Amino acid sequence: MSSEKVLVVEDTPDVLTALNEALEDAGYTVLGVSNGDDALRSFYEFQPNLALLDVLLPGLTGFELCERIRAMSNVPIIMFSALGNEREKVWALERGADDYVVKGTSIGELLARVAANLRRAQNPAPGPMLDRFTDDEIEVDFASRIVHVRGEQIDLTPTEYKLLSMLLRKRGQPVPAEQLLHGVWGREYDTEELVKWHVGHLRRKIERDPSRPRMLVTRRGFGYVYVEQTVQQAKAA
Repeated sequence: MSSEKVLVVEDTPDVLTALNEALEDAGYTVLGVSNGDDALRSFYEFQPNLALLDVLLPGLTGFELCERIRAMSNVPIIMFSALGNEREKVWALERGADDYVVKGTSIGELLARVAANLRRAQNPAPGPMLDRFTDDEIEVDFASRIVHVRGEQIDLTPTEYKLLSMLLRKRGQPVPAEQLLHGVWGREYDTEELVKWHVGHLRRKIERDPSRPRMLVTRRGFGYVYVEQTVQQAKAA
C-alpha cells in the first residue's frame, strides 16, 4: 500500500466521494474537503504529498488555493475542473499548478496523472553525470536540488526542476518537445502544450527578459535548448 497522502478539494459531494474511493482503492491516504477555506487549513494539518483541486469552490477558488499552496510548498498540484479551455489551463499553470485534468476524463487516466506527478516529485530528474552545473547565470546543485539564478536561490516546482534538469543535461542540443513531454510528464501524456506552458513559466523565473530568452531558447522545428551562458552573453542580455 502507498503511504502517500492526497488532499482532494471538490464541492460536489458525489464527485468528492467517487474521487476519495478511487484514490483509496489505489492505495493512497486521502482527505476530502469541500471548500477552499477549509482546504488551506487542511493542507497545513494533513501535509499531503499531492493536492487535487477543483476550480469553482466556495470560499477560496481553486486558482487562489493553488497560489496559496504554491507560495509555501512545492508539492504537485493537479487542477481538476469542468472548465477546459486554454485560458483556464494557462491561468492555473501560471499560478503554479503542475497539471490540469478536465472533468469527464476517466478515473484510470486521472490516477495515472496522480502517479506520474508523484513520481516526478520523488525523482525530479534522472540525474546528470555531474553533481553540479554552473555557468555565469545559473547554478544547480543536483544533490540538494537547489537552484540559484544570478546568486539568488529560486523555488522551482518538481516539474520545472525536472524540465530544467533535462535541458541542462543536453545543453547546447535542441530537445524536441515530444521528448521533453515523455521525459518529464510520462508517456501517458499526449499534449505538447504542457511543455510550452512550463517552459514559459520557467523562463519567467530564470531569464533576465523572458520575452527575449537567451538561456531557454526555442529552435523552431527542432525543440528547446539550454544555451550555456558566458560573461559576454550575460552582459549582452
